[in-house]
Amino acid sequence: MSIIKVFEGPLCCSTGVCGPAPEQALIDFTADARWLAEQGGQLVRASLTQEPAAFAADATAVSFLRVAGVDALPLVLVDGLTVLTGRYPSRTELARYAGLSVPDGAEVLNEDGAASWCSDQATASSCCSPTPQVLQLSPAQASCCGGA
Repeated sequence: MSIIKVFEGPLCCSTGVCGPAPEQALIDFTADARWLAEQGGQLVRASLTQEPAAFAADATAVSFLRVAGVDALPLVLVDGLTVLTGRYPSRTELARYAGLSVPDGAEVLNEDGAASWCSDQATASSCCSPTPQVLQLSPAQASCCGGA
């Protein structure tokens, strides 16, 4: 199975899902990364502020930063090959990069235009049941993202 590496810009914690108002893209990507791990996929995240040595140890990341700069992150590599820059991959893209099969018609757009893994045949016991999912956020700290 392929190894996905995501080199991220400066984050206040390992996932960026902390502080008083985390970005929705980071919340979504963190959930998608967790999903990928549950499916057996391999994903490594490296934040410029949390793991600068990971950037320094990867020639592609070093070259990318020299040419495009930190504002062009995130950088997504699959087995060392650049596959995406400037935004986080969707769950469908992560599945494809990891070599996982995605059921036909599994991804549709919801009313907000965001990807959903539910088809119109979803049942109450499927992934699309109305059961709310809770994402644990780190409590805000004085040293993290300007939190109290």
